[in-house]
Amino acid sequence: MNAVSIGPLVFDGGRFAAVVALLLFFLVTEIVARLQGRNLPGDAARWAGIAALAWIGAARLGFVMAHWSDFAAHPLDALKLWQGGFLSGAGWAGGVAVFLLAALRRARAALAPLALGGAVALAAHLAVLAVQPSPAVTLPQMQLMALDGGRVQLAGRDRPVVLNLWATWCPPCRREMPMMTDLAANTPGVDFVFANQGEEARQVRAFLDAENLPPDGMVRDPQGRLMAALNAIGLPSTLVFDARGRLVAAQTGEVSRAALTRMIAQATGETR
Repeated sequence: MNAVSIGPLVFDGGRFAAVVALLLFFLVTEIVARLQGRNLPGDAARWAGIAALAWIGAARLGFVMAHWSDFAAHPLDALKLWQGGFLSGAGWAGGVAVFLLAALRRARAALAPLALGGAVALAAHLAVLAVQPSPAVTLPQMQLMALDGGRVQLAGRDRPVVLNLWATWCPPCRREMPMMTDLAANTPGVDFVFANQGEEARQVRAFLDAENLPPDGMVRDPQGRLMAALNAIGLPSTLVFDARGRLVAAQTGEVSRAALTRMIAQATGETR
């Protein structure tokens, strides 16, 4: 997987690239503004903040509009930015719009810092995405344990598989599980496997009963072997495999309905 761990924080590849780009944007903007003899805070700092917010807002709005069919029934999900779901192209368009607005407002002190900061941020964003490893990952040939103690073979299903690594002690795992079980029940032709990491069957059953969730697709990985086999470094981790068992999409951290639907579309060959 292409997740990055920094201390207790875990980012998937796309989010890490965005964080690097944002930090460099503010750093370069400040350096250029100081070289012009104008110390931050000031016009450059104010416009840099506006540009960053515009990038985030435009990128999120672009994603929501592109996947409105998924958000229509749950419009408040559009506010759950921590779940991810941004269109970087729309974000950069929002940043350019702020630069043009600064030019129209004749904020000359901000133009050079914004232009150079934006250029460096864009280059860094693309570079981080380009250098992230994309190893060939396949669905592991592994037996997991059903809640009743039986054995469940993970690979060899001849259909797309959504594999979710989770635990009952993990807050984002708990938050996303109702959405995921609902999507599982309404996505024919795709297997959902919810592989609990390291817990007893009674703990899993207690959580499902308390949240009124179905046991379908629930299995246990008592030793957490999947975490090691798939190089997963955080929970929850959601991986989507095509019918041949090849990994086509993955996300570390809480996933939204729209993002997961898009990942499934990649595995099934549908366009969204």
